Order: sequence, then C-alpha cells, then structure tokens
Amino acid sequence: MAKKFSRIISACILALAVIAVLMALRAPSTTLVPVSAQDAKSFDEKIASLAQAHQQGTAQTAHITETELTSKLQQGVDESAANPQGSVVLKAASVHLEGDGFEGVFTLDVSGKELYLTMTGTLSGLDGRLQIQPSSAKLGSLPIPASAFRSLLGKQFDSPEARERLRLPDFIKDVHIENGELLVEGQ
Repeated sequence: MAKKFSRIISACILALAVIAVLMALRAPSTTLVPVSAQDAKSFDEKIASLAQAHQQGTAQTAHITETELTSKLQQGVDESAANPQGSVVLKAASVHLEGDGFEGVFTLDVSGKELYLTMTGTLSGLDGRLQIQPSSAKLGSLPIPASAFRSLLGKQFDSPEARERLRLPDFIKDVHIENGELLVEGQ
C-alpha cells in the first residue's frame, strides 16, 4: 500500500513538473509594441529638448509614447547583444503603457532556448534614480510569486552597475506613467 501511494505521489510530482516547464516555455498572448528607428530618434529628441530647456532655466515635460519607449529600449538591447555576458541574454523588449502602469514583455535567450518574462508595474523617479515597482510577473504563462520576483529584482537593481544605469540625468526631476504615456519632467 505504501509503495503504491509513493508511486502515485511521484507520478503527480512529475506531472506537475512537466506542466510547469510547459507553462514556462509558452509565449505570451500580449501583442508586442512595434519598433522603429524613427521612434527611437523621437525619444532622443524629446530628451534632448528637456536638457536644452534645463540649460535655458525652464522646466518642461516630455510625453513619450509606448512605441518611442519600446524602440529606444530595443535599440539598447540590440547594442548590448553585441557583447553577450552569461548564459541568459536579453534579445527583445516590448513595453505597453496603459493607465498609470506598464506591461513589459522581455524575450530571453537561455542557453539557446527562447523564454518570455512578462512583468507589470509602475515607474517613478526617486533620489535621482529610476524606480521600477513590479506588481506581477510571469515566465511564459507560469506566474512568479510577487514577493520572490521583487526580491530578485531588488538584488539585480542593487548592484553598482545597475544603480548607475538607473541614474536619471540631472535635468530630469521625475518619471511616471499617466494615461498611457511616459511623462518625463524636467527641472
């Protein structure tokens, strides 16, 4: 009887593990935001306009669309893909802005296998750094517990390199999402 019970438990654990792996390998159903060089250039122009306004002593707010943000992010991903580090490589990023939050879909290459990390949350500026507050995350269609994901993300963002990458230029006062747009406030 105990042997039969042990086999049933082992079979259930194996079935759950297979289901978890299949869920993790599943592509997200979210429509990806299109990217273009023109939208990345528009992003750069809006940020340059903030810097110029700062030099002239005036404050300005840049309204950045999700296509401009995604295009600029993808441009950075493409540049960093030239020098991959480690067995996990970020291949693509797509950020959909809705209401006061975002949904980001990040395509990862993990030892030759494509995985999708989907994260929702909000953005803000605090102490001169970009702050990302995740509210949920999934690997494929497998939900990741929020507390575990926040802890992992916190460790990633706490490194000196990450702190430097998330540092806002002196001419930017705040960053947040409002009505489906990224608002970058100059000072």
